[in-house]
Amino acid sequence: MLATKLSSALVAPSKVANTLDWRKAFGAVMGIDVTRDRIGLAIVEHPEHICESVPLKSIPLHDTADMKKAGISKSALSELEAVIRQHHVCASVVNWPVHNGRMGEDCGKVLHVLDAVINRSNSIISRKRPFTLWGSSANGSFASFPTDSWGRSVEFARAPAYTPGMSFSSKSVSRQEPSYDPSLVAASVLDEWVEKHWQIDSKLGIATAPKLTSKNLFFDPSSVHEYNSETASLQAALL
Repeated sequence: MLATKLSSALVAPSKVANTLDWRKAFGAVMGIDVTRDRIGLAIVEHPEHICESVPLKSIPLHDTADMKKAGISKSALSELEAVIRQHHVCASVVNWPVHNGRMGEDCGKVLHVLDAVINRSNSIISRKRPFTLWGSSANGSFASFPTDSWGRSVEFARAPAYTPGMSFSSKSVSRQEPSYDPSLVAASVLDEWVEKHWQIDSKLGIATAPKLTSKNLFFDPSSVHEYNSETASLQAALL
């Protein structure tokens, strides 16, 4: 199967860290959190310079002119491109919003918006400016749950627990538009990603890459095909 633009730009989280290592003198990584109506943004430089991410002003996904038809408005694309130029962004870490190990409408929304972005702009996400999907360890993943004798996750048979602000249907698990700033989520995702990929000595101002003893993916790439038909391409991009 031929790789699409989206799968060609998708890399493992460690490869984004390697990219920032190469560009640490003059580069930054952008954190992204996609909600129903907004994109939260944050920026982090190499941890040798500053170890905490900086949340930026979130961007509306749509305006009255496009009425949500294109996935993302022209004005939102322009604002994203301006952030890329201003902060010399070399890659992006995108929040992968699983809930108790389950992917739902939110994950589909993320892929839909990213696909719209990469097909309408060459300067936000590309092979030269890749992205990775990072699911917070607090949300869990299917890899952490036991399987039955057929190798199936028992989570598929468990009804999700209700939490305020979430709605359920027979086909999806979705959250309502959050009342919090999605840029704070983007910043939190970046901070966790940095913590997993560097050991920081604040006194000496040195950040070294630790030896990873387990997979550095907090999402299951084999499950992305539920929202995207390019399964084989996405898996190959993560090798």
